[in-house]
Amino acid sequence: MGYIGHIRISKPDGSTPDAWFEYECGHCGAKVSGAVVAYHGSIKWLLCPNCGNGSVCDEKGKIHPGAAFGPRIAGLPNDIAEAYEEARRSMSISAFSGSELICRKILMYVAIEKGAKEGESFTFYLDHLEKKGYITPPMKTWVDLIRKHGNIAAHILEKPDQNRAESTLMFTAELLRIVYEMEHLAKQYKTESE
Repeated sequence: MGYIGHIRISKPDGSTPDAWFEYECGHCGAKVSGAVVAYHGSIKWLLCPNCGNGSVCDEKGKIHPGAAFGPRIAGLPNDIAEAYEEARRSMSISAFSGSELICRKILMYVAIEKGAKEGESFTFYLDHLEKKGYITPPMKTWVDLIRKHGNIAAHILEKPDQNRAESTLMFTAELLRIVYEMEHLAKQYKTESE
């Protein structure tokens, strides 16, 4: 089907139910009833009332850009925060291998931020985190899964697995919560006399 001009694009005025669409904004993460700026068939151009950015709902009902997968984490150092957000955004565009690779790399970032020398082996970084107490015995199994899933994504030619990538990101989020967010939150509640 070729382009036939704007004649078939509808622009609701906001007074009818088809002028509003509930979705999670991929820009700000808010769950909103967004304004349908225009639509053609089942494709909708949306405007978020929270952040003012635009999104598209495609013919399959998928929102672009998609909402980032996984929780937001407070108190992260800048490099780690950027890497974690990249992993979350990768999930939103079904770049599952990319997300797992970044999650593996986050383990290196954390080790270096916690005193390990850059340029060491990956095993060295994990050992460093364990020796410093950032990886406890109950965490060891799932931290090792982050490493293994990242290795699979990097070295094995197979179709990316969404469920595995989701679990990798959630394990990474838990590590970041334990190492950074809990301390960040505790500082907010600590009194000067403590």
